[in-house]
Amino acid sequence: MHLKVNLTLLSILIIFAFFKLPFYNNWMNTNLLNPAFDIVSLSKQTDLEQRKVNRYGASYLLCKQMTDFTRHQQIKNPLILLPPDGYIKEKRIRDVSIPEPTVFYYMTGQKAVWYDSPEVMKSNLALVVDPQGKLSLIKINNQQELADLLAVYKKYKLEL
Repeated sequence: MHLKVNLTLLSILIIFAFFKLPFYNNWMNTNLLNPAFDIVSLSKQTDLEQRKVNRYGASYLLCKQMTDFTRHQQIKNPLILLPPDGYIKEKRIRDVSIPEPTVFYYMTGQKAVWYDSPEVMKSNLALVVDPQGKLSLIKINNQQELADLLAVYKKYKLEL
């Protein structure tokens, strides 16, 4: 009996220690304890698309536009390289935060990766800021283009 109680207490202590780490503490505070959306008002909306727009805003609309682009261009098996948020902020793009790849998949049903993913070398599209200061989805034509993009993106820390 004491062993079960001790293991339970040890498990709880490990969980608390885990969420004391700065990275996970920030995630817990922004996503669980103080979300930027009102769950009660979202639950009153029955349309899934409208709830996603209200919750994720411009980020969701951007993701849907990327999905529409890949379908319109008939790109088979798109794998989109997403930039870090630091890159977007430095380029002064406002009101948009790039979702993590799993959230991108939830929003669109298409796969995306960050520069630290094992599958990054399979990326055939990338989200970049064009010379006019707008977000654009571009095709990656060769490994050199991908390497150049990775060199730029790796200057920035990935954040959830």
